Amino acid sequence: MSSISLGDMASTLRTMRFTTQVKQDLERYTSELSSGRKQNIAAAVSGDFTPLSSIERSLRTLASYDLSIREADLFATSMQTTLGTIASHLSDSATGLLTAAANGGETSISVAAGDAQSRFRSILSALNTRVGDRALFSGAATGATAFAPADDILADLQAVVASATTVSDVETLLDDWFMVSGGGFETTAYRGSTRHLSGFTLGDGESASLEVRGDDPALRQVLKGLALASLLDQGLFDGDPDARAQLLRSAGETLMGAQAGLTDLQAQVGSVEARIEEAGAANASMKYSYSRAKSDIVSADPEDTASLLQQTETQLELIYTLTARLSRLTLADYL
Repeated sequence: MSSISLGDMASTLRTMRFTTQVKQDLERYTSELSSGRKQNIAAAVSGDFTPLSSIERSLRTLASYDLSIREADLFATSMQTTLGTIASHLSDSATGLLTAAANGGETSISVAAGDAQSRFRSILSALNTRVGDRALFSGAATGATAFAPADDILADLQAVVASATTVSDVETLLDDWFMVSGGGFETTAYRGSTRHLSGFTLGDGESASLEVRGDDPALRQVLKGLALASLLDQGLFDGDPDARAQLLRSAGETLMGAQAGLTDLQAQVGSVEARIEEAGAANASMKYSYSRAKSDIVSADPEDTASLLQQTETQLELIYTLTARLSRLTLADYL
């Protein structure tokens, strides 16, 4: 029976080729074990990258939604915090003003008026809050500060009531200034936009809008009540304790009446916060699902990879052992 054998050169080339392949496999399995990712993605998807591309595109889209959701959450949380600060000032000031008006003492009235002016300035500062260099309460004009400086507003109000002789005159003038369209509030105090801030994208076809601006009637009412009392601290009706007490009572009642409107604004923002939280949870769940699907395609199983790596190391060691023995083979040993 005849047999066909390979020549020395062919045998050497075959051994070299086999050795190179084993070394490449060793390098691949080592890399996959350390990185946890398959090196040959084309083989993993059988040459069809469509599913993987679709998953990666969805993950990029979800990442952009996630960024918008975080921005929306920051805006809503900051807005709710500001409204909470205003509500705290409103409640404390309303009670203090009514109590001082009931006492009727000039000292009590002066202290309450001074406190009202301090709170007026604090609320204006809160309404001028910016998040990431974007104004919270300026509507669509996020680059503009929502309100003019408190000193400018108070100076304008002093000029408006300069000719007033009765508490009723002051109340009417301030009501017109704050609440009437085209009045001093809109021309002097509020510097934001009359259009709402654009909605934040939360997902496919879903968005959330924070439609609370500094010119909201509820906030105007708060500022009007504090402005009434602040004017007393500016010297209005000096020497007429009855008129000062009456105006202080009017300011307190105005603030009491503003509480319901402010609560509505807080509820409105709270509703948007809930939607943002739900969208964030849904987005995180979808990201997890797509990430798992991608991992199933591109990730290397650590146990399988470790087993293949061990087998490859054994093959390489065997090749080196055989090569070493063949290199020491003599003609006498062969015969």
